[in-house]
Amino acid sequence: MSLSAARAAPDPDARPDTRAAARAAYRTWPATLAILLAITVYVGGLQLWDRRVPSTRTLPAGEPVTVGAARFAPAEGWQMNVARSRPGQTMVLFKNGHTFAVRTSRWLGGPEGPLERQQRVIERGQRLHVQGDVSNVLTEWGLQGTTFAYYGTKLSGRFWLMVDPGRSMVVQVDFYGPNDNAASAAEALEEARRMVASMDLEAS
Repeated sequence: MSLSAARAAPDPDARPDTRAAARAAYRTWPATLAILLAITVYVGGLQLWDRRVPSTRTLPAGEPVTVGAARFAPAEGWQMNVARSRPGQTMVLFKNGHTFAVRTSRWLGGPEGPLERQQRVIERGQRLHVQGDVSNVLTEWGLQGTTFAYYGTKLSGRFWLMVDPGRSMVVQVDFYGPNDNAASAAEALEEARRMVASMDLEAS
């Protein structure tokens, strides 16, 4: 055997360099500690935010609130779902299991608004049924639109769509809730009608 081959051959009695492996492992602990610290701060921050920021907000009855350019007066006892609401875009109210969601956006089409599209979403996407014919609606402030009812096996609702072509704005109101209590559903629907009737687009 040549001298170079002897030098290249591994020594069966040689022991692994455990000190090098220990040094490599030792160098990784600062990064691991930093990751654990970041996770702890993140989770703790989320918990602190959840405790300090309420998920609901009680709205004074009859005092106008704004959603983008829209404005309306909430009925008594309705609360705002802060997590589902978006400033300037969407406001979601709830009471006794019923939901009253207002959404405003720009609309560059005709006065009929995205009516057919919304009906398709309700029937095909949500597997609900449109009930009866579409009817016209006029708020106390002259805002015109259309409305229709819909229902399912466990809930029923009513949808309002109001368009102001002059401002290129559309307001969509979706009211729905469980249909297992007719009296509660009728009361909630009447309050939803009053909130829609108080709506206008004068807010800036």
